[in-house]
Amino acid sequence: MLPIALYAVQLQLQAMGASRYELGVRVPQDKSEDGKSQMILRNDLTNGEVFEKLDWLASENAKGHHIYIRPSGPSQLTLIDDLTRNSLKRLIDTGYTPACVVETSPGNFQAWLKHAWTLSAQEGTVAAKILAEKFGGDPNSADWRHFGRLAGFTNPKPQYRLPNGLFPYSQLKFALSKGVICPKTHEVLSEVEDRLLDQYMESQRSIQTRIGFELHPRQTFELLDYAHFANKYAAHGERHKADLTYATYSLQRGVPEIEVRDTIRAHTSTSAFVNRPERDKDAYIDRTVKKALKQNGFSLPTQPALQSATLSR
Repeated sequence: MLPIALYAVQLQLQAMGASRYELGVRVPQDKSEDGKSQMILRNDLTNGEVFEKLDWLASENAKGHHIYIRPSGPSQLTLIDDLTRNSLKRLIDTGYTPACVVETSPGNFQAWLKHAWTLSAQEGTVAAKILAEKFGGDPNSADWRHFGRLAGFTNPKPQYRLPNGLFPYSQLKFALSKGVICPKTHEVLSEVEDRLLDQYMESQRSIQTRIGFELHPRQTFELLDYAHFANKYAAHGERHKADLTYATYSLQRGVPEIEVRDTIRAHTSTSAFVNRPERDKDAYIDRTVKKALKQNGFSLPTQPALQSATLSR
């Protein structure tokens, strides 16, 4: 590889800042022995191991194969694919500064955005869809583990063949140092939480037997505490389900709204709130409680708050 291509790979990896990567080599149909497109994968690679594969990648690229990269497993990164110059400019001008940008073909860009913490697969897919919708990216490429092109290699799609018979290189146009977080990360992840809560509410509307959705509330001395719901949704990325189910269950049984809010706040030291400012915590709790109140037409209890708090202990 040319030194400038090696340098582009180095800068892209530094900007993405993942601990491990997955390489993908796509063999097009017309290059495959059986006439079917194939993807050759190399997974769980460190930066150094990626560099050890560069000669192999260059030889595959010379055969007309496509070279891709993505983080290995859940990560802090989201890819927005198929951006135009105007949409890329709008992305940056509105504060959604990417960690790096690769021009995959003339006038066509991919942007990797880095969040403040690692997203689950579900959160990553929702974040990718929100950003693609917001900035005109390819919705079909909006998921948590979509491949992006690795800078320094050609894009051998036939429509991009140059007059001299060669193909254009994927060029690194923009790269920030490792660890630079998108300034709008908290806004993006608040939208992710909202959409996940909406999806969860929709999926629960027809379920009457699950705890928290009975038509007849239990006696107050039998109320389940927050730990029950936290244990029920203990997987990474599911804390929003615990919060919403707890809030819905408790409000239905006469627990005052302020007590529900305080309980959720008392558990904000969990992974769902790592590095969150108080403003974001308040906004998240407010959204969650309001959605719980709307669930199945619930409303606030009419009895005095002090009396309700006493009964629910």
